[in-house]
Amino acid sequence: MKVIVIYDSRRPEKEPLFKEQLKWQNIDYEIYYVEVNPKKQPVENISESFKSVIIEAKLHHEKEICIIEDDIFFTHTDSWSFFLENKPTSFDVYIGGTYLLDKDWDYSKPLIKVPEWVGNHCIIINERYYDIWLSSDSSQHCDNAQKEQGEFYVCNPFIALQRAGLWSANNRAPQNYNSKLPNKLIFNGQRIYNLP
Repeated sequence: MKVIVIYDSRRPEKEPLFKEQLKWQNIDYEIYYVEVNPKKQPVENISESFKSVIIEAKLHHEKEICIIEDDIFFTHTDSWSFFLENKPTSFDVYIGGTYLLDKDWDYSKPLIKVPEWVGNHCIIINERYYDIWLSSDSSQHCDNAQKEQGEFYVCNPFIALQRAGLWSANNRAPQNYNSKLPNKLIFNGQRIYNLP
């Protein structure tokens, strides 16, 4: 399975951080450099970047593609291996962690089946879902645009999150969503400020 990092080179401070994280997890990867169209909204540029990666995966007959965003950080030394070991046998999108929580979801381990999610910092897309993703509305956030369109699973506990305090192209400001997550949902149960 190929691992593609979507990287916005206008934010060079992110590059050494994601490279360090991927080295830490011993992940081989390729970088997709975001092409920004200034006439489009950030959400559309992001969506089209994901679609470009998926188009390439489809053209090369990849059975699945892992997409990682450039603000990734992993929660434990064994995060990546735990993620792969618990990948469901049947899925459309498998998600390393989400910022959308719902009291009605079944939080059984190691997988949470969800109708939607928030956060594309580490996802695996199955080939059977490529065309559905590609047909989604690029003017929406690309995670939100998938709502109730397929079979989605979140790894429980979460193995990856968005690094706090980095610039968000979507929000045009530094962001930190991590403080809202309960420790029990984070792989190894560490508190956010103790993570690398």
